[in-house]
Amino acid sequence: MPNRPYLKFVADDSIAMYKPHVSGTCGAVSANNPYAAQAGLKIMKKGGNAFDAAAAVALVLGVVEPYHSGIGGGCFHVFYDSKTGMCHTVDARGTAPANASQDMFLDAKGEVDLELTEFSGRSVAVPAFYRAMDQLLKTYGTMTWEQVSEPAIRLCREGFYCGFAYARVSNTPEAEHNSREYEGFKELFLNNGKPRQFGELVKNEALADTMEAVARFGVDWFYSGPVADEIVSQVNRYKGVLTKADLEQCRPKEREPVRGSYRGYEIISMPPPSSGGSHLIQMLNILENFDLKEMGFHSADSIHVIAETMKMMFADRSVAMGDPDYVKINLEKILSKDYAKELAAKIDIEKACEYAPSEGIEAKEYRGCTSNFTVMDREGNVISQTQTIRNWWGCGVVIPKRGFIMNNTMADFSPKAGVRTTQGLAYGMANAIRPGKTPLSSMTPTIVMREGKPVMAVGAAGGPRIITSTLQLIINVIDYEMMMDSAVKTPHLCCLTLNQGLELESGFSPDTVRLLKEKGHTVKETGDFGVLLVMPNGILCRDGIFYPGGTSRVDGGGGALTEAGGMCIEGLCFIG
Repeated sequence: MPNRPYLKFVADDSIAMYKPHVSGTCGAVSANNPYAAQAGLKIMKKGGNAFDAAAAVALVLGVVEPYHSGIGGGCFHVFYDSKTGMCHTVDARGTAPANASQDMFLDAKGEVDLELTEFSGRSVAVPAFYRAMDQLLKTYGTMTWEQVSEPAIRLCREGFYCGFAYARVSNTPEAEHNSREYEGFKELFLNNGKPRQFGELVKNEALADTMEAVARFGVDWFYSGPVADEIVSQVNRYKGVLTKADLEQCRPKEREPVRGSYRGYEIISMPPPSSGGSHLIQMLNILENFDLKEMGFHSADSIHVIAETMKMMFADRSVAMGDPDYVKINLEKILSKDYAKELAAKIDIEKACEYAPSEGIEAKEYRGCTSNFTVMDREGNVISQTQTIRNWWGCGVVIPKRGFIMNNTMADFSPKAGVRTTQGLAYGMANAIRPGKTPLSSMTPTIVMREGKPVMAVGAAGGPRIITSTLQLIINVIDYEMMMDSAVKTPHLCCLTLNQGLELESGFSPDTVRLLKEKGHTVKETGDFGVLLVMPNGILCRDGIFYPGGTSRVDGGGGALTEAGGMCIEGLCFIG
């Protein structure tokens, strides 16, 4: 008898109504903000490739998330060029000025002055963002600066609606401090000196003017022309040490990617001076010695093993890493599967242990900063980029009439051995300040390959939690066979030291939490939103279909381009 008499046939009761995973066959973008995702998709719809789209996305993120990244900062990116079948990594984080010195952040008593490290012109590293994007666009792109800058310029002129993250970060002690101390900050980034409100229209005509000039005259105009003079003048007005020569000589460095393997997949990631890629592979090597799938997703045993692995990684990271142009790094050991086996053997399945070095590490109070995005196109090109001005609002110094804020990247150096940065991390002198040196970073833009073809592009924003969150994206997809959207949005965890405790986002089983406590973990509750201040995102490619996943922890959006030319963002809308 038919179960739908009015239809006169048996209907398939397996059919259910649900919001599907975003997907498309003509390209995909995943970013911290849907405006950025839309910009990248529009560029690809107009015929641009992944690298053209990346330039557009990167600029838009600097417009709609000026507290995370922008043209006054830097970036790391890893990308796959389908024409050559080669992967590349570029270090454009920003280097120490020529006049930088080891004692530049110390007071008269030899103690670290946090006002200097965090909120002064002295904390500004040479901003390499525009140079990196120019190099990418000219070598691998197909479009002009005028074309890829158009979405960002339009948003500056016509305005964009303030998202929840912008509103929240405009109401912080950092924003209040910068309003008091720095010319132009409150006029540019706040609303008549008050925090922005969710949904209000935000414009930045000055930044539009700057980007239009760069598009017209070229990136050299930014680094050698009037903007360079204005950057040096304003930064040094607030105790900076920049020179125009620092800007003129700014050149991103192409570095050899770090490579590893995990359960038949190839992992390609950012090498030092980013610690992210090396230690991501180290953790995957350790976890390969455990059957995570058999343990069960988010079981007490699997979480315990992952947490212990994270602690081992951070113990090594705090003493072993720095800029390889200045210090010798034993990458061979960190990437060694034999060394990973030794570490895996130390994990007691029933007991939480400590592995941290004597100087200790902590990230309990650190606020998530930085922007990450990923792009894949129909030709097979892939890029994952992490860009930053470091802390919320960088150092706070605004370049008058230019519409952008400067970074405080220098704060990631070790001004003194064992002294914690504001990101809660303490380093040895491998990360000491030297002119021209790049400070240590956690940024982990990563591409995952299978049989010579990219299947995933992943990354995250959020300080030291970047590495641990990127790890979870990979194991969620490979071990637990999740789609990228689920891998991104399922509850994440982080554990840096036993003393700091095991951080768990809302959504873990109370029984699992109880079992973890019995193993000796001190479980730390997340904040008012029930999430860690980390923003992972990525794209999965299966059988020629792209599946982006955008973080729900901020205003993130994963978007895909369809054969018909529609742009689907977060499964909510199609834009022609």
